[in-house]
Amino acid sequence: MNVHDSEKMYGVLLQSGYQRTESPYAADLIILNTCSIRQKAEQKFYSELGRLKSYKKRKPDIKIAIAGCIAQQEGKNLFKKNPYVDYVFGPQNIHILRSIGGKSRPYAALEDNPNIVPQDLPADRDDGIKAWISIMYGCNNFCSYCVVPYTRGRERSRPSENIFAEVSELAEKGYKEITLLGQNVNSYASDVD
Repeated sequence: MNVHDSEKMYGVLLQSGYQRTESPYAADLIILNTCSIRQKAEQKFYSELGRLKSYKKRKPDIKIAIAGCIAQQEGKNLFKKNPYVDYVFGPQNIHILRSIGGKSRPYAALEDNPNIVPQDLPADRDDGIKAWISIMYGCNNFCSYCVVPYTRGRERSRPSENIFAEVSELAEKGYKEITLLGQNVNSYASDVD
């Protein structure tokens, strides 16, 4: 899911006039797309965030954004613990990147409405053969060990016509392998009347 979320972030930013750079130190905006499913992923995130703190002191104009599940889970507490962070947004709010340059800092976009299906967004894919398509978001199972229902919300299915349109577009572009994504794809359309 996070790889595809990152592709959508790239797509929105490219559409908004940003350019990709291979080095975070050449960037005007650094986005850390986070995962909170495993402790090691959280530890890596906080380690990287600590490195960016000293970089922000040397280059105060750079903007730092925290995206993804840790952003949704921790919310505005990230600003309290890390005042050098400029933006925080959860996985349902990737679309805010369209206007992030005009947001005053600190700015948080966190979704607390479990019924909202994230907008269809452009994706900038690195691989011209394989592609991921989200068919649903969230989970209703509330397993004792899992944070997904809390960070990605309850199950919401994308409209089938949007999925078919995206598959057709990818096929026309020459993609050969399309993986359907969702935390629990077997529940697709169970939320649709």
